[in-house]
Amino acid sequence: MSAYLEKAAQRQIERDNLDELIADFDKTHGPADPEAVAAKRAKLTGGTSSDAGTAA
Repeated sequence: MSAYLEKAAQRQIERDNLDELIADFDKTHGPADPEAVAAKRAKLTGGTSSDAGTAA
């Protein structure tokens, strides 16, 4: 059980760190363009840009 809790805690720390990085980026550069994000997500996942926002 402790290994499970350790992994869960590590994932939460990683998410918190990622949230901080995103907030810093947004503060410096402004928020990301949703259409550009959808296009990049589609390219990475092999979907279409219109599919990108539906499965979140």
